[in-house]
Amino acid sequence: MKNKILKISKRTLISIGVLFVFIYVTNEILYRISIPQEFNKANWNGKWNSTEYKLVNGKILTFIPNPIIENSDFKSKTALYYNIWSLYKPGQIKIVDMNGTFRQKNFNGNSMLNQKNAINRKPLTSFFFKAKISFANGQSIEYTGEKSNKNPEISGNYISKFPFDSGSFIINLE
Repeated sequence: MKNKILKISKRTLISIGVLFVFIYVTNEILYRISIPQEFNKANWNGKWNSTEYKLVNGKILTFIPNPIIENSDFKSKTALYYNIWSLYKPGQIKIVDMNGTFRQKNFNGNSMLNQKNAINRKPLTSFFFKAKISFANGQSIEYTGEKSNKNPEISGNYISKFPFDSGSFIINLE
């Protein structure tokens, strides 16, 4: 009897593992074939994860200007992909325009620089990132993050309105 239970448990675990691998591979294939041709040369890609809804997450492809120019606004085409296990828009990709900017000053008014004399200031080590995406249905997503000069990635948080959601994102320079 004990061997029969172990055998059933083992088969169940193997089946769950195979199913997990199948879903993951299917998601990657669907993502790759869903990417519009214009995004094959996107210079930034990454992932986003909702903190409000555990099964809502996906991938990001975008064209953020490089090198980064301080205090200059940019507009970039962005592709947002929703993983197939997401409860919201599973397996869909949305193409949107992202409007953003980089600053060496935090957007809430706090400066990374201290109040020392300009001659004594050390070189800045990061940029603050802020961007917004608006959809025709009234949904908007605001991103805030930081990019280190030493690391080719931007990480931060987002807040979505209509529907409400919040979460984190990380994108890397290709």
